[in-house]
Amino acid sequence: MLDIYLTDTQQHVQFQDYPGDHPVKFILNFKKIFPSVMELLLPVLPSDENLEKMSWESTSRDFEIFKLLLGGWGLVELRLNAVAQYKDRAYADQFVKKAQAKRKEYSKKNAKLLSVELDYLFLQDLHALVDADLVEIGEKFYLPTLREQWKNYMSASILQGQI
Repeated sequence: MLDIYLTDTQQHVQFQDYPGDHPVKFILNFKKIFPSVMELLLPVLPSDENLEKMSWESTSRDFEIFKLLLGGWGLVELRLNAVAQYKDRAYADQFVKKAQAKRKEYSKKNAKLLSVELDYLFLQDLHALVDADLVEIGEKFYLPTLREQWKNYMSASILQGQI
């Protein structure tokens, strides 16, 4: 369980909706996918330095973005599994590699982009790649849904990938 203190509302939240048993390990692995996670949830080490008692600080807005990233990645995994069933795992894994390369490209071309904006663009590019592939078998595009979910957290230009 993630014990999170929301600094703007001065509330404690206990969040359990993530895969795995060890929250610190989960966060460290999740930040490999979405580097902004370490900006959205700040670790607070307990005085006895016991990682089992680790807590986190965030704002309500940043916590909502974290949950969007978590849910977004869960959906990506489902869609990639569908592609892997349709084609194969190596083929599906190429989508992630392509989207990661594009995120690096965005970062180099526009140093002003925030890491959370880069993470959103990565998620958007990944869904666009999967959309393009799954449309062949009659699957609907997911990008309009993604943009709708994120519209309160990203600028219109980022939502449309106009950098």
